[in-house]
Amino acid sequence: MRLFVAVDVDDSIREKVKPILKELSGVSGVKAVEPENLHITLLFLGEVGEEKLARIEERLSEVTFQPFKISFEGVGAFPNPGSPRVVWIGVKEEGELTRLANSVYEKLKKLGFRRDKDFKAHLTVGRVKRKNPEVADIVRKYSSESFGEMEVRDFRLKQSILTPKGPIYKDLRVFE
Repeated sequence: MRLFVAVDVDDSIREKVKPILKELSGVSGVKAVEPENLHITLLFLGEVGEEKLARIEERLSEVTFQPFKISFEGVGAFPNPGSPRVVWIGVKEEGELTRLANSVYEKLKKLGFRRDKDFKAHLTVGRVKRKNPEVADIVRKYSSESFGEMEVRDFRLKQSILTPKGPIYKDLRVFE
């Protein structure tokens, strides 16, 4: 099963993000993230055998944190707006989200999981399949937009089920 650890965004953020999702979905070569799939990935685990699931859950249950607030501001692209592959909304935080991601990683690296890159807090809103200059226009349009604030009270172990219409994410366990 394909797994990752994430923080889901709340409904108020989903609503505020819908206009950019709608614009991105109208751009040829871009797949906008479905509103119900919006999340901040703390750690991507990849394909994992079911026999490891209990140990993953046990390690994640050892992660402790206090609820904290994050805000969503600005739009950018990886690797850059000129040749984007991922369109994202920035996440402003005081370090708590990064500490949470690092704590998740520290617990799971003991089971052999590795990061493919350092954690950079962001909310993916679109994936670019084919280069299209309209993407850079959308990034510029929303570059200083504020999308609101939410409180992080939990994180989730999620399964990603890939389908021809896009991924389906299923919560396997919620950690508070």
